[in-house]
Amino acid sequence: MNNGLESRIIRLLEEIHPLDRIPRAGYVLRGVPEPESVAAHSHFVALLTLLVCDAYPGQFDRDKALTMAIMHDLAEARLMDIPMPAGDAYLKEAKREAEQAIFEGLLSGFPPRYAVYHQELLDAASPEARLIRGLDKVQMMIKIVMYQKEGRGRLAEFWNNQKNFADFGVEPVSRLFDAICSHAGKTRPH
Repeated sequence: MNNGLESRIIRLLEEIHPLDRIPRAGYVLRGVPEPESVAAHSHFVALLTLLVCDAYPGQFDRDKALTMAIMHDLAEARLMDIPMPAGDAYLKEAKREAEQAIFEGLLSGFPPRYAVYHQELLDAASPEARLIRGLDKVQMMIKIVMYQKEGRGRLAEFWNNQKNFADFGVEPVSRLFDAICSHAGKTRPH
């Protein structure tokens, strides 16, 4: 390693350390006891990304998509997890700007492509960005299925919100949403 990289890595991991204890706020608001953490969510999104990229070879830049998936919620170490309804209604642009600024601060001294990928993700500006944006929702809906099977929380409203099924025009994501709905015996809202 070079030029203080070790120190930058340690600093970054110290700063994102809270992610394994920050609960996903949307679940907390709906009474889910001990919901998944932001770190657990990010892990599952990365796993989904790996599986989809391998299932659809050549459709996505696997390295870029995995990088986006692993890093997509790092800013929440400082910003926390702001649930979608509140974030969309009151903070949309401010939240996006804050996420990008926090991300750039966290990854200062690392390859600039990380900040470029993050902005691309926020803008849904590439096939990989749209894939990750969609898989972020796919993971959430799979988690809804699991929590409902366990009788945890008041989650029925998730099935009625079309935004929870945003596939960003990505066929593999759309197919996953259809499979989730079929598995849960639900109709996908349009």
